[in-house]
Amino acid sequence: MNKALLASTALVGAALLSAPAYAGTVGTGNNMSVNMNGMIWFQGHVLDGGGDGHKRGYDFDIPEAEVWIKASNKANNGITYGVRVELEVNTDSSSNADEVYAFLKGDFGTIEMGDNDGVSNQWLDGAYKTHAGMSGPFGGLGGIAPVFLSAGMPNSLSRTDWQPWTSSDRTKITYITPKFSGLQAGISYTPDGGANGASFGEKDNNGSWEDMMEFGLRYSNKFNDVGVNASVVYESASKEAGSSNEDIDILAAGARFSFGAVSIGANFRDNGNKDFTAAQVAAGADGGSYYAVGLGYKMAGLKTSIWYSAGSDETSSTVSRDVTRWGIGAQKVMAKGWLLRADYNSLEYTKTGATDVEQSAVILTNMFLF
Repeated sequence: MNKALLASTALVGAALLSAPAYAGTVGTGNNMSVNMNGMIWFQGHVLDGGGDGHKRGYDFDIPEAEVWIKASNKANNGITYGVRVELEVNTDSSSNADEVYAFLKGDFGTIEMGDNDGVSNQWLDGAYKTHAGMSGPFGGLGGIAPVFLSAGMPNSLSRTDWQPWTSSDRTKITYITPKFSGLQAGISYTPDGGANGASFGEKDNNGSWEDMMEFGLRYSNKFNDVGVNASVVYESASKEAGSSNEDIDILAAGARFSFGAVSIGANFRDNGNKDFTAAQVAAGADGGSYYAVGLGYKMAGLKTSIWYSAGSDETSSTVSRDVTRWGIGAQKVMAKGWLLRADYNSLEYTKTGATDVEQSAVILTNMFLF
């Protein structure tokens, strides 16, 4: 079924690409409108409780530095086509690019082809979208704005976003429907969870995942002064030969409501057993679940927020792990292209038979967007 789906989707893409009467000849360098922008984050943090690797309890970081290039044009038949490239420019980056993909848009919807996030990672809504700071319920402690990673916690307990354990930016094809009364559906297919770029030599028996499928439904609408956003996303995959891991089977849902200056969001994720081997599951391991709630408020150019999240899993029938996190955040536009974001994060982590861990951090992030 997966192969049939891939073949039919690829045929649609090929038919659209071969449609006649383009506005220019692709390949001359003069046929698309090209925009370049990007971002640099400069971050400082003070940490209480240890665990950040350098032990001194404070540091400066540049968590993200990227240049984005987008080129697009519109064919005479009404199809918008183009490419997006996200270049990694951080001084310690070992990758030349984050995402590289092509897209087609029209009355039929959107097709994306290449190395980018699938619908499960793109569409998850909830608490993190109410957060005014940087290191909140989305990535939090050890997440997208890395401050520290506590006591060897798995990603399923340290972050509420989707990225760390699904298809990420592996090479895929995605189809997104047009919106119907605020409702939209999407599907992504990734043949090999270890393959991106020109990875012709990637094997199908080296222990990663294959036939990764992502499904998503999202809804966005406004009723008088109340905005409503919600999503449900699901991802599955089969383990390759030679892998001791369990198959991927992850479900998440989230919603967000906004009215006036206030926004409220919540999301929940069933982790499946992706972080555990088949042997661990047989011995009683359970991937558990995670949830987060958030409240945001805007006033006179300043945004503030407060959030809380909690998750748990079981590494065996006798050992459980629990984490609770909360934080407050603030955000202010200092000038055009300069955003200042501040966080206070607190974490408590417990594991059966181990010493409890309590950590907190103050984080200040300058985001420069060009």
